[in-house]
Amino acid sequence: MKALILVGGFGTRLRPLTLSVPKPLVEFANKPMILLQLEALKAVGVTEVVLAINYQPEVMLNFLKEFEAKVGITIKCSQETEPLGTAGPLALARDKLIDDSG
Repeated sequence: MKALILVGGFGTRLRPLTLSVPKPLVEFANKPMILLQLEALKAVGVTEVVLAINYQPEVMLNFLKEFEAKVGITIKCSQETEPLGTAGPLALARDKLIDDSG
């Protein structure tokens, strides 16, 4: 099973926490929020997650490999070159979400 998480927002309501890291990497209960989401998805049988990223993509990409190994779930990224709202990232991630099993 696959899942899509929209993580491209700027996190303005969480400033100053999001000035140095993107919102998904802000810690909650001593873990980055994205890690909590990935663990919950893994627990319900999700095997692959596509993250629609935009804000500070290089920071997100640096952490993703660590999370992928830690959670044991495949993580792919769909990167916006400019903010596209909610529907834009869905369209960009479509190819990564299509089941290639036939």
